Amino acid sequence: MLFMTADEEVLIVPQPRQLQFTGRWFRFDGFSNLPDYMLSDFNIPKGSWVVNLSEEEGDRCTINVTEGLIEARGNRAICYATMIQLALQRRGFMPSVEVYEELNFKIRGFHLDIARGGVPRVDTFKGIIRWLFLLKYNYFFIYLEDLYPWRSYPDIGVSRGRLTEEEWNSIVNYGELYGIEVVPSLELLGHMENILSLPRYSRFRELWWVPRDGTLDASNEEARAFALRLLQDVLETSKSRLIHIGGDETWSLGRGRSLDRVGFVFKGPELYLTHYRALLDMVKRYGKVPVVWGDMLTGVYLPSEERAMWGSVINDRMWDEVIIANWNYEPLSVGEFRDMISRVGHYNNQLACPGLSNWNRFYPNFERALTNIRNFLTAARESGLGGFLITAWGDDGEECLFTYLTPLILASMEIAEGTGDWEAKWVRLSGEGEDVLKARELFGSSVVADNIKNVVYLDRLSTLSEEVKGTIKDAWGKILNEVSGVKLPEDLELIRRMMEVGLRAINGEAREDDYWSLIETYAKLWLSERKPEGLANVLSRFAKSLLMLRHGLRY
Repeated sequence: MLFMTADEEVLIVPQPRQLQFTGRWFRFDGFSNLPDYMLSDFNIPKGSWVVNLSEEEGDRCTINVTEGLIEARGNRAICYATMIQLALQRRGFMPSVEVYEELNFKIRGFHLDIARGGVPRVDTFKGIIRWLFLLKYNYFFIYLEDLYPWRSYPDIGVSRGRLTEEEWNSIVNYGELYGIEVVPSLELLGHMENILSLPRYSRFRELWWVPRDGTLDASNEEARAFALRLLQDVLETSKSRLIHIGGDETWSLGRGRSLDRVGFVFKGPELYLTHYRALLDMVKRYGKVPVVWGDMLTGVYLPSEERAMWGSVINDRMWDEVIIANWNYEPLSVGEFRDMISRVGHYNNQLACPGLSNWNRFYPNFERALTNIRNFLTAARESGLGGFLITAWGDDGEECLFTYLTPLILASMEIAEGTGDWEAKWVRLSGEGEDVLKARELFGSSVVADNIKNVVYLDRLSTLSEEVKGTIKDAWGKILNEVSGVKLPEDLELIRRMMEVGLRAINGEAREDDYWSLIETYAKLWLSERKPEGLANVLSRFAKSLLMLRHGLRY
């Protein structure tokens, strides 16, 4: 029996190459032969509808829906994701559609930093994997630093909530079910702060006088062997075809212990090439494909006089067999991103890596992130790159909850492979109202996202000028009026509450119980998605403000 409607379109992420909708909706009681775990995970009933899927290699999918039957041909994960999206359009109904999809990018990845403060619970990882599958990503990179389940070094990361081997395997195996390759993202030269700050390994630091220096002394044979052993642990225990071996921001390389060993001559680029040649050789021996960050290959973020010394690194032929992850998180123009891509070259094995602007913040800056993503991925598509990697970092404690990232992950895929019009599709797939989406976007404005910490943390508020405080006060007041009366989910309600407390703080009216309330709510939300390690770091910042109020300290 058919249900007729003329005013509701079918929305699919990303926008297909072809979508023909007859305007009819069939009554839908569930799938008879979709995998049971998919039915359970997406709350779809077991029913009478039959799926005939002819699997093919590639990134294409053709679907034809008739009453009680879905004929599909193409990539298994893409076809299943589209079928589930169709089932979620209107509960109890299935649209009469013909769909043809062909995705441009072979690598469609999301990269999540878990090393700066908050390690997700396994259920959280699985929820992210389901969301990536539904949106047709095919890679999930997990930035680990010290948090991999090392067999050779059981002391590394143990106090910071590192993943157990059982947890890692559970995440990897779950990704396999959904066609998502889970890739370990390591640091083996720079950004090894949480490893090299441990007393047992501090002798391998480049800058011995800087306790948090994260660069390995690559002139030290023992230090290089240590990095290779870390890599070997992962190569022997991870299933993924790809492996990310870091390489970014090695700014102190050649400036400390290694400077002494090479006769006080700066040899940073040479040390970099020697170290990475050994790492790449090991990766290839295990039959895997290495991924390396691209910034040090061109010196793009170094001062001009240093950039000249690093600029030739990209010319080494060893990068021909490496996937180069070219990152930039600024809201640059399409033309500027084209120039960045051109400087790296290696178009067939280069990834464009924009960012969600969630780091150093409680909430992502939607304005900055969406401009960065849209322009970088436009340039990547025009340049014929083979893939992209959407990055979410956790600098300064990973305060931004993972739940805040989900709309931007959807928007990124729609920008990369569709038309870029993502808002209505978010409302359809999330089930949220447009008023809640509006609140998300308002909270993601620069004046909110970039200033919550500066206002709610009272020691930071004291550094703001009266002019800046006035600007924030006016803008926040208008936004709070716009979202007044909107029933928000608990995580968004926290942001609204922070803004209300922030306005009271600007007016000199903040109270101790304001901060007790923020502490309790934030802790609850953190623990709902993460292990407890790292939470105390964030709560101590709220507590500092509370104690400033208790003791009448000026702010």
